[in-house]
Amino acid sequence: MPVLAAAAAMGANVFAQDAKAPAKDYNQRALEIYEFRKAAASGPERGQEIFYYKCWFCHNEFVQGIPQLKGLYQKSNLLSGESVNDDTVKEKIRNGGAGMAAYKYTLNDADLNDLVSYLREKCCWDSNTPPLNPRYRMR
Repeated sequence: MPVLAAAAAMGANVFAQDAKAPAKDYNQRALEIYEFRKAAASGPERGQEIFYYKCWFCHNEFVQGIPQLKGLYQKSNLLSGESVNDDTVKEKIRNGGAGMAAYKYTLNDADLNDLVSYLREKCCWDSNTPPLNPRYRMR
């Protein structure tokens, strides 16, 4: 009987421990791709990668009738009439608008911060000269 009590106590101990998330291995290329971290861990370079995967296909120079994001922070207002600043741009990305998808369930706060830093500081490239692949090494 004491053996059963000891086994039950050990089993209860195992279930009482906090479940820890597994450590992320950023040497796994798939994780870098999934978290948009191929170009950089954070900052405008990572924002550029997010822009490419989430924004560029609508906001490029070939699409008619969609606002271009180049020079966004030089404009006084968004199309909605709100002033252009980090908070209003993040809110527009989160909630979308007429003809624009909402990304509040897709992009977290770190993603939005990096994307907005790219839009503010470096946006956008010409499609004839896209950004360089950071992993490409010319021989």
